[in-house]
Order: sequence, then structure tokens, then C-alpha cells
Amino acid sequence: MSALTTASTVSNLASDASYTAQMSGVTKQGEADMLEAAKLQNELNRTNMYAKLLEAGPKAAKDLIS
Repeated sequence: MSALTTASTVSNLASDASYTAQMSGVTKQGEADMLEAAKLQNELNRTNMYAKLLEAGPKAAKDLIS
């Protein structure tokens, strides 16, 4: 293997490692964002359910159960 080929291979490996690290970071951030979105959606659903119960009372409870 020539010195040029070796240098090119080392450069490619370093570039691949950098890309892998960046993608790992992006994936972790995306996962955190999705978990936060799910928590917010659950909170919104609970709030809407509570508002419906306050607004219509027993009929709303029946609608939510069925």
C-alpha cells in the first residue's frame, strides 16, 4: 500500500467515524424530541378529557367511556 493510499484510507476512516458520531447525536436528539412530543400529547389529551367532563358532566363521561 502506498503512502497516498494509506493516507486516503485513514482520512476516509476518520470521516466515517465523524459521520457516525454525528448521526448518533441526531438520532438521540430525535428520540428525545419524540418522547417529549408524546408527553405533551398525553397532557393535551388529559386536559381535553377534563374540559369535556367539566363542560357536559355525566353525559361526557359516558361518551368518553364508550
